[in-house]
Amino acid sequence: MKKKYKDFKAFIFAGGKSSRMGFDKALINHPQGGNWLNHKIKILNNLKLDTYLLTNHHNHLEEINSNSDVEVIFDTNPFEGPLHCMEQIFATYKLNTKNVLIIPVDMPNLTAKIVSSFIDYWGENKNYALLSHDGNSVQPLFAIYPINEVNNSKLKERINAGKKNFLGWVNLIPHKYFFARNEEFININSKSELMYMKNEKSKIE
Repeated sequence: MKKKYKDFKAFIFAGGKSSRMGFDKALINHPQGGNWLNHKIKILNNLKLDTYLLTNHHNHLEEINSNSDVEVIFDTNPFEGPLHCMEQIFATYKLNTKNVLIIPVDMPNLTAKIVSSFIDYWGENKNYALLSHDGNSVQPLFAIYPINEVNNSKLKERINAGKKNFLGWVNLIPHKYFFARNEEFININSKSELMYMKNEKSKIE
């Protein structure tokens, strides 16, 4: 099938410590089958996107389904935060891609339809980064970031200054928001949040 989305590389961020959860969030069972990691790979594969998994966990290699189309890369600055991950991506792929879609492993309600709508919305003005927003706060790790001179220079400035705050970089570059509907962008970081999400789903069912 011909790729609908060109000039894109998609990266799943799954290298965090999951400190608040107490165990690797990527390996949590997903209600649609498999785990959260394979759920994200399947979404991106269904959209025919060039898919990469950025992780610090070598056991993730064992979790990937054999029929998945994904390239695994390891964080060159383990557990230094997502801003360093972006620096790695920009430095490595700036010559062969124009835009980067990043997606966190811990957004269990994402679907291929949502991601497709997100990309289509961004396509209306490709000069801006597009960030997801859950209605209460911005979710900068489900976003599209153009690899251009402005974004790259501001990223380097933050890194060279020893800054790790991701939104500190985002606030320096042109960006817009894509707002969620029905908790599409819910981000799960702790056991209590996971339990709350499961309880809410059981009420609906």
